Amino acid sequence: MRKIVLRSVVCAVVAFGAAGLQGQVRFSGYLAAEYLKGQAESAYARGTFGNFLAGATVSGVFSQKFAFALEARALSESEFQVEQAWVGFVPSEVFSVKAGLFLVPFGAWNQANRPQQTLLVGTPLNLEHFYPQSWRDIGLVVDGKFGILSYAAYIGNGLKEGDMVRDGQQFSDNNKDKAKGGRLSVAITREVQAGVSYYTGKADDLDQRSLSLEGAHLSWVTEGWEIHGEATRGTIKNPEPYDEGKSEGYSVWLVMKFSHLQPVGSYQKVKYTDPYHAGGIALDLDRWTAGLRLVLGTNLFVKGEYEWNRETPKVKDNLLRVQAGVSF
Repeated sequence: MRKIVLRSVVCAVVAFGAAGLQGQVRFSGYLAAEYLKGQAESAYARGTFGNFLAGATVSGVFSQKFAFALEARALSESEFQVEQAWVGFVPSEVFSVKAGLFLVPFGAWNQANRPQQTLLVGTPLNLEHFYPQSWRDIGLVVDGKFGILSYAAYIGNGLKEGDMVRDGQQFSDNNKDKAKGGRLSVAITREVQAGVSYYTGKADDLDQRSLSLEGAHLSWVTEGWEIHGEATRGTIKNPEPYDEGKSEGYSVWLVMKFSHLQPVGSYQKVKYTDPYHAGGIALDLDRWTAGLRLVLGTNLFVKGEYEWNRETPKVKDNLLRVQAGVSF
């Protein structure tokens, strides 16, 4: 993994040098941290500061038709990861091709999951259990936009087999199969956008068990409101005599933009069954959240939300989360 990431970083750094000589370079980043306090059976019953996040991105265009991006993220005071490292040929808005390490274009959340980009503090339940956090892959991406349509198609190493799909992040391929996927979005009106996503690939070392993921996303954004939603469905092919593993769920979240103080709420649900992995999985969870987002200028924000978690059997694990951050 280290060799692959290093090669991606070196490639992007070389592109950065060229961009500095000939083109336009952009820098951006963020810092954020949380306070978490839960009920007696939650992981944060005593309350704690944590979930420190920091990220920095350098991107640019050089030689008119070539671009690059390099992004690194700190997940704690001692854990770092490369989020993106790619170089691309971008002749026009209609078509581009990028090679390297990329955030997988599935749905809307995965490529816009940084704290300053999200209305919620936590990841929606169905997405949390559906794919790895900051799902990345190494390979090729073709994307573009023409008129009201935008598209992305990719081929990469894909996800490995794990106890759950969210445990499948990898960077070197564990089988002969290459994963494939894509996303198609349409701007129905200026305020309303919708799209569908698809992923397929073999997950196990022997090229026998396949994983397919499907998604749909919808957003409605006006000056006073934002409403977003994502629906997901996945199928895991298991060996005989086990039935297929299945995941399905959806989430909806919204914000009312009352000046600097903005109420935020959501409903999230996921059902995940898999008789083969992890000794058998049977999740049926749903969550309501209510909170506020305080916007203190264009770069400084505070978000707070309370999560009402519901599962069977009932667990006392409701959670308060407060996140403060800055972007630049």
